[in-house]
Formats: sequence, structure tokens, C-alpha cells
Amino acid sequence: MKKMQWLGAVGLAAMACGAQAGDFSVGAVAGTLGVGGQVSYAWTERVQTRAMVAGFSTDVDFTADGGSDLDYSGNVDLLHGALLLDYHPFGGVFRLTGGVMLNDDKINGSAVCEQTTCDLGDNEGILVQGDRLDATARYDSVSPYIGFGWGKSPGAEGGLGFSADIGVFYLGDPDVNVELSGASSVNPIARDAVEEEKDGIQDDLDKLPIYPVVMLGLDYRF
Repeated sequence: MKKMQWLGAVGLAAMACGAQAGDFSVGAVAGTLGVGGQVSYAWTERVQTRAMVAGFSTDVDFTADGGSDLDYSGNVDLLHGALLLDYHPFGGVFRLTGGVMLNDDKINGSAVCEQTTCDLGDNEGILVQGDRLDATARYDSVSPYIGFGWGKSPGAEGGLGFSADIGVFYLGDPDVNVELSGASSVNPIARDAVEEEKDGIQDDLDKLPIYPVVMLGLDYRF
């Protein structure tokens, strides 16, 4: 998380240092990437580059496919940096956007067997009361982005402006890990069942390889 914040700060500062009055914009954004800020630099009347940092965290409850009767409680932490190129084909507010996302996205969850025994995978009663599962999933740190939107033309005069972005970026296949602690952790059959649980979580997350992006912004061009 700190690494992503540092990278985002460097990107924003680098663009700010090279900007001239009338070419440089700064603003706030909010949407499916979270809440954050962005800066942009207009190179021509139709082309600009943007750097954005946004993120959010939320609690989540989930169960895995595969027969488990355990309920996980945890959180989703998303932090995104974006390096984008905007092209305004008609010289107006409409733009086409491409670039890369720098991601620090992870999901954490834990589940505890609170009954005398609990099912895991295809194994009935394989866990005993007090056994705990800790699951984590992390996504690719770099992803391609493509989209379109509306915003102040790079050739427009300075002042306040609104922006909107609609697009997608590729999440990829997450790296999932599930660890078992408790009395059953020494049971080889239980450890095999944990692998089934891991596969179930993996299958659930693989159903969402694309992340939708809808962002609104308020910018000021100097």
C-alpha cells in the first residue's frame, strides 16, 4: 500500500514540475476505483496525459463454491494508480483513453468453525470446533486500461471543468492462498480439503476478470 502511494505521488509531482500555466490541471475524482485525485498535462490541442490515484476499503462477507459451510468475514482493499493518455479526436470534450493501471488490490477473509464439526469441500465434518481458515487473494500489479469519456479539451482555456470516464481494465487471475490453523491442521485429509476450498475461491474470483471503471471528476486548469 505504501509503495503504491509513493509511486502515485512521484507521478503526480513529475507532471506538476513539467507543466506550464494553461497546460496543467489538477482535480478530485470518485467512482468505482475509489476516491482520489488526478493531474493532467496538455501536450497539444487534442492530446493530454493524466496521472490518477484512487482507492477505497470495504468490509465483505462471502462463501466459497465447493461444499463448504463456512462463512468468511473480511475486507477488500483497493488502491489504484493510473497513467493515461487522452485523445480528443474532434477537439471537443469527448475523448478516447488508454493506459496502464498500477494496482495494489487484495481481499482478506477468515472463517471459524463454530459447530462441533464443519464441512469443507467434499469432506463432511472434516473440521472441528475452533478451526480457522484465513484466505487472501491478490491481483496483478500492472493491468492495461481502455476507455472513453468527457472532459475539458486540452486546447480549451483554463478554469473549472467536469470530467467523466467509462472503461475497463484487466484484473487477471488472482493469487489465492488459504491457510488452516487449529486442531485439524495436522490432518492430511483436512489439508487436502483446504486445497479444494482454495480452488472454490479461485473459481469464484475467476468469474470477474474485468473491472469496470466509472469515474466522475472536478478539475481546475491553471
